[in-house]
Amino acid sequence: MLASRSIAAALIALVVLAAACTAEEPAPTDPPPSPPSVPTLPAATAAATSAPTATAVPASTATPTAPPAPTATTAPTSRAPTATATPATATPRPAPTATPAPEPAAEVPPGTMTQLADGVYHYFGLGFSSLVVIDGGQVLITDPANDFRAQLLRQEIAALTDAPVSAIVLTHEHYDHTGGTGVFPEASVICHRNCQGAFDLRTFGGPAPEVDETFDDFKELRVGDQVVELHYLGPGDGDATAIIYMPEERIVVTSDMYEPRALTHKNWVDDKNFVGTRHILNTISGWNLKHAVNAHSPGTDPADLRENVAYYNDLYDAVKAAVDAAIAQAGGAAFGAYGLYDTLPETLELEQYQEWENYDTSFPRHVQRMLLGIYHGD
Repeated sequence: MLASRSIAAALIALVVLAAACTAEEPAPTDPPPSPPSVPTLPAATAAATSAPTATAVPASTATPTAPPAPTATTAPTSRAPTATATPATATPRPAPTATPAPEPAAEVPPGTMTQLADGVYHYFGLGFSSLVVIDGGQVLITDPANDFRAQLLRQEIAALTDAPVSAIVLTHEHYDHTGGTGVFPEASVICHRNCQGAFDLRTFGGPAPEVDETFDDFKELRVGDQVVELHYLGPGDGDATAIIYMPEERIVVTSDMYEPRALTHKNWVDDKNFVGTRHILNTISGWNLKHAVNAHSPGTDPADLRENVAYYNDLYDAVKAAVDAAIAQAGGAAFGAYGLYDTLPETLELEQYQEWENYDTSFPRHVQRMLLGIYHGD
């Protein structure tokens, strides 16, 4: 009994001693964590000063702005304006900041607006051509190409007239020519009827434009007193090749049919019908032309067109002669020309064009494409 009380007393003493030590020397605690650093967003003024200025805008000093939203009195009734009428905004930052409207970057090469006739202009910018026809409070253009270039084109037209663009003619169905139509919300978009089939299949290059008017073989448009003819002469570069012709002014516009003293690069010939291209160029070279506008060149000299007519005729004649000889050797059987697809591109030469740009790298593909065009119309 006594032993139990002694043990209990000892335990009580130890508890009292521990409490006293705790009161005299408090246990240290961890310091509070430092507040996390907060990244500083750039000031709005800094963003404004870093934005490209309008000083590099070709031919005029006004800064391109987003086109005004169409009102019920100006929007065409056949289609709603697309969202592309407003330039795309930048990807949102962690905190909301004002996004300036897109402007031409300082390194953008200047475009040129060249007058070809009274009220008719050739705009060449960012590597693309557009015909611009202005008359009677109306404006017709071809191939805006993309939203950014369309803004530049819109600005250059505004320096010539207050009239809105009322018609856009697309030269063919390829995406690099058909963008930017939404920048001109009051315009009617016109394309050959074969455009829509390609647009329905499009999976690249942004949404296809909404087409308001189509044509088959021929369509005549009037811009004030100016006459603009649309001709379909068969497939050329793509299946919806439109030839724009102004007979009074003797101006023709083609797209991707030819380049001055250059072969179309081999990477871009798979959708070109070489027999069709030859037919188109031979046809329009017979017109009495003063200007020949092509899609990717700043010049309009019809001599460039005529040189390419000679090239396509020489290429056709050389390939056709080889096809005829191979078929004759096979006793008239068409399959006798099958092997030419592998051998003829390596053996055929047209020495008179060896100095043309891309000849060394792309001529064999031209031979193949002409061979297929002759053989089965592709």
